Amino acid sequence: MSSLEEVRTEIQQIDRDIVGLIKKRTELADKVLESKIKAGLPISDENQNKVVLERAVDNAIDFNLDTNPVKSIFQILIEMSIERQQELSGKGKFP
Repeated sequence: MSSLEEVRTEIQQIDRDIVGLIKKRTELADKVLESKIKAGLPISDENQNKVVLERAVDNAIDFNLDTNPVKSIFQILIEMSIERQQELSGKGKFP
């Protein structure tokens, strides 16, 4: 196997790991919704979203990554979590 093929194989595994972590993160939306319902909180929490984005930017800086794409990725992850919570609560876009 060439060096390029080896690197691509490693990237393929990392991509799979990333998707697995996204799944795990999205599944935690179930527990988050349960806690929000008990506390009488709305699904979307702008303050918490801000905390998550700030943490993502801080982590990007720690890893010497461009903060803008990392922040964009986490905005998508937040949207996925909100949509999942809305679906579970019966308020989602999908039946």
